[in-house]
Amino acid sequence: MKVNNTRLMYLYEAQRCGTMNAASEALDVAPSSVTRQLAALEKELGIALFEKGRRGIKLTEAGELACEHYRERCSHEEAFLSQLDKLKSLKTGTIKVAIGEAFLSDEFSRLISQFMADNPGITVEISIGKTNHVVELVKEDDVHFGLIFDIPRDPKIRIKLALPQPLKVILHPSHPLIKSRIITLSEAAQHRTALPDKTYRMRQIVHMAEDENQTFIDPELTSNSLLLLKDYVKTGKGISFMPEIAVKHELLTNQLISKPTDSSLFNGTKISVVSRLGRQLPNSADLLMRRIQVYLNESIDVLSALNTSG
Repeated sequence: MKVNNTRLMYLYEAQRCGTMNAASEALDVAPSSVTRQLAALEKELGIALFEKGRRGIKLTEAGELACEHYRERCSHEEAFLSQLDKLKSLKTGTIKVAIGEAFLSDEFSRLISQFMADNPGITVEISIGKTNHVVELVKEDDVHFGLIFDIPRDPKIRIKLALPQPLKVILHPSHPLIKSRIITLSEAAQHRTALPDKTYRMRQIVHMAEDENQTFIDPELTSNSLLLLKDYVKTGKGISFMPEIAVKHELLTNQLISKPTDSSLFNGTKISVVSRLGRQLPNSADLLMRRIQVYLNESIDVLSALNTSG
């Protein structure tokens, strides 16, 4: 049996958009056309692909399998075309990457700019999101790969690179806690604190550590901007918790200081480069991913050397 690819695309878009009407707008066709194509696909396959009588699209197990097959088919075609481009010595196409805000820096921007300068025919699209959002983009093939803080527990995610990156106390050089070699959570809780909001993986780890240590940290400032949190700590008013890579420049220029904690949860976190399990990346995306992996390894080495010298 050869499955009609157009009908699979209609099913995938219906699932992605959530409703028939939204899918019809995305596909630029009439809603009735989406309905007909899905009905034809169900007849072709001989099994229900989505639950009837619902306002939104809810796929059956067979529907999920069909969408997964469509994603795999698109991924293999993309890899095939990339291989052809390589044989024809062409360097064109679009690379889509999703990263966490913690990785944004002038140094990372220079890496991307240099990559584009070396590959002028390639377009790079970078989305910024929190860990859970980045993972979803990777799973749905909306991006080629993602760069996240902390490793996701998801069978559909493949970890391309994982590097230790503990969550640490970030403070101003004049802060009283600067004298402590290791800071306990109960000690940190006694000081003014700024934390990411609850949608951040960092904040979720802080919450788990609070439960584990029976300590409550009441933040003076909560924000969905790591830049704002860094600026808060720079004033010397209080502390925050972040991975060192998020404040690498400030640590190297002595604007901020990092201190380890006694929390096993904080000390066990990592940064990861991830892709969807089974996805074959086109050559251009694989090349960029490898450059980013080198950059991350070098960054961790620099931070490790800084901690050793300190």
